[in-house]
Amino acid sequence: MVRGGTIALAAGALLATPVLAQDGAAPSEGGFTPEDDLDCALYVGALMAESEAELTPDSRTALTGAFTYFVGRYEAKRGTRLAEAFAARYAEYQNADPTQIAQTCSVRMRSFGGRLERLRQAQAVLPSGE
Repeated sequence: MVRGGTIALAAGALLATPVLAQDGAAPSEGGFTPEDDLDCALYVGALMAESEAELTPDSRTALTGAFTYFVGRYEAKRGTRLAEAFAARYAEYQNADPTQIAQTCSVRMRSFGGRLERLRQAQAVLPSGE
């Protein structure tokens, strides 16, 4: 489902996260369903599987974080066993528009990365020991 150019686009988007997210370009995470979260977890998992040899350590860390984020959101809302959820959702995921999934999930990953960057910046200004 993931295409070669999509891998570069997603990895580049993740690495550019702080700049884009601080511009307010990313939407809120509130309007997505657990199935949307599962689609993004499938998308990120496919990116990681298809680009294993091409990933830099930073890209691998960013994608692992994004995968964990989407899985956590799904599990928090549904509580369904993950293997069962992936198996049940995979047919719909394969029939979905790959460009739309890539665009939506990339924006969501940038948004998540931006929130993490803001947290990192906030921690950097705290006095030592807090």
